[in-house]
Amino acid sequence: MLAIEYDVAVDGMVEVVALINATEENGADPDGQAWLAWRCGHEDGGHGCAVVPSGELAAMEATDDEDEIRAIVERVVLADRRAKEATP
Repeated sequence: MLAIEYDVAVDGMVEVVALINATEENGADPDGQAWLAWRCGHEDGGHGCAVVPSGELAAMEATDDEDEIRAIVERVVLADRRAKEATP
């Protein structure tokens, strides 16, 4: 699983902090769910973390175009923010 960690400033600007391969190398967490549960335990409750959907991940892996990768990351983060802001 690939996850994007990000911060949102008071003015609404989003800063990508990290792209995280949340799959354990030793196979202990093959789908990244243990990492995601750990991440959701942080003070923001996981609101600064978006899991990259498999289709978007495939598109990221299929290109070397930095602008295309940036656009995919932006789509994922903005969709995550919309979903989390809509959920009480």
